[in-house]
Amino acid sequence: MMTNVSSDTESIKSMIVSIIDQNKGHDIVTFDVQNRTIIAKYMIIASGDSSRHVKALAEHVIKILERHDKIDVEGMDEGNWVILNFQDIMVHIFRSEVREYYKIEELWN
Repeated sequence: MMTNVSSDTESIKSMIVSIIDQNKGHDIVTFDVQNRTIIAKYMIIASGDSSRHVKALAEHVIKILERHDKIDVEGMDEGNWVILNFQDIMVHIFRSEVREYYKIEELWN
């Protein structure tokens, strides 16, 4: 049963990365953080070109994930940094300048 859950998480992670990629999100990075934090197994970080693009990327991901389960969303109003929390996957979608400023990858590298 446990392997099923993790392979499901794996396929959802791949789906999220592919949705972001197909919608012209860029600098997509995935971290396996399960041995470093209890908040998620995977962290996906990506960039959009503008707040409108960031929101659109988040909406595309939400549309797909909502079919599977409930999803927590933060930051959709401004669209500078949207966080999607879905089961064991945390997705951060930034405007490039905002991502550059916060440098959250460095926390996980």
